[in-house]
Formats: sequence, structure tokens, C-alpha cells
Amino acid sequence: MKLLTLNTHSWQEEEQYQKLDIVAQAVIEQGCDVIALQEVNQHSLSDIISDQILSNHPVRKDNYGYLLQQKLAQLGHHYQLTWDFVHQSYEVYQEGLAFLTRLPIVEHRVIDLNDNYDESDWKHRRAVRITVAYQHQHIDFYNCHCGWWNDQESPFEDHLNRITATLSSRLSFLLGDFNNPSHVRDQGYDYALHCNLKDCFVLAQSKDNGTTVVKNIDGWQQNSQALRLDYIFANQPVIVPQHRVIFNGDFYDVVSDHFGVICTINIIN
Repeated sequence: MKLLTLNTHSWQEEEQYQKLDIVAQAVIEQGCDVIALQEVNQHSLSDIISDQILSNHPVRKDNYGYLLQQKLAQLGHHYQLTWDFVHQSYEVYQEGLAFLTRLPIVEHRVIDLNDNYDESDWKHRRAVRITVAYQHQHIDFYNCHCGWWNDQESPFEDHLNRITATLSSRLSFLLGDFNNPSHVRDQGYDYALHCNLKDCFVLAQSKDNGTTVVKNIDGWQQNSQALRLDYIFANQPVIVPQHRVIFNGDFYDVVSDHFGVICTINIIN
């Protein structure tokens, strides 16, 4: 099974349509089965589409996830799309989380990560879980875009606690932008390991350096070093033949302020 996660930074990028084409090309060439996308934006005044999409909110015609799904379909590859609204962003956009998968979705759930959820508060977060059918079993996938460790208003620890509280005994993967660098001890990354999550980068038999951010970006304005912020975690030990950074200018062109992560998992019944 091939998994891909990418913070798309959509509609904040120059040459957005060309970058959308690059993502579609990579999805097809790499044979991705489940794709988790964060910062999937749509303009709040765009027309609403009539297509049936698993969502907690109307999907609009310039939704980045929808455009990617349509591009893939035009190229003969059919993926089911989910998109869920998280909060308002950059004044005019509705920001959300999207899954694209070619596996059958049997359940879809939105998880609020803050009390008294306020969609106008950019620090309020949601996660999304889908359950898919694969090789005579069900597997859960979580799309995560979490807050920072030291944020008093909306802390990472609380976000991750609410996500992991919904884990079942079946195999689950948490994909996304976790906003906590792997090299900082006794903060978010170590807390994820303390919650018994397994980092697929660590488990991988073949991997690169894992870096997904190399400059100062939104949320990391003071950054001047290479960071690993984007992860694929599992709730059980799994066989990971390969874990690789994608859209980094070496393995496909850069498409966002984050690089993506693509991971091969051997699923054993």
C-alpha cells in the first residue's frame, strides 16, 4: 500500500495550477492508494458544486482537493474524495482537510480538537478519520493538522489526546502536518511516541533524511533550519519497505511550502 501526505498550502502558491498537475502526475506514477492533504482551500464565494462528496460543509468549484480529483479522473484514475471544513483562512478562504483514495470508504468521521469549536478561529483544529476496506480487513486513516507544543490556546498535546482517544484496536495510520519537529526532545514528537505511535520513518528499511520544511514558512516564521514536521504514524508495528520525501525539488518539483511524504507499507492479514 502506498500512502502520501502533503500540506498543500493551496491558493497561496504561485503557479498553482501547474503545481496541481505535478501532484496529479506523482499520484499516478507512484500508484498512491491513500492521500491525506492539509490546508486544502476553497474561496468562500465560489460556486457550490453538486457532486456527492463526503463532507461536513459545501464543497466549492475551486476546492483544491476537488480539482485534483477531477484532474486524476481526466487522466483515467478514479479516486473518492472527502473534504471537511476546519476554519476560515487568509480572510477569504475556507481551509480544510481532504482525503483521496482508490479504496472503498466504509466510514467517515470529523473530530473536533477544541472545545466550543469556532470555525472563525484559525487556531481551532479538526482531524478527519476514514475507514477503508483493504484485503478483507478495515483500516483507519487519520488526516491531522495539529497545533504547536507551547501554544496555550490550542496545544498539540490536547489535539493528539483527542485523536488517539478515538483509536480502535484495528490498524490505524495518522498522516499529516503535526507542527512539532522530530529533533526537539520532550515535546510533541516525543509525546506522540509516548502515546505508542510508531513513526514509519523510523521503521523504514529505506529512507532519506525525512526533511519536509527547509525555510521560514507560515507558523514557523523564525525558522532557519531543516525540519521534519510531516509524519506518517501507525498505531501498530508495520513493515515499511520505503519512506521518502516527495515534492522537494529532487523527487518531483516543489509544490508547497512543505514537502510531502510518501510511504510504502506491507499490510499483512
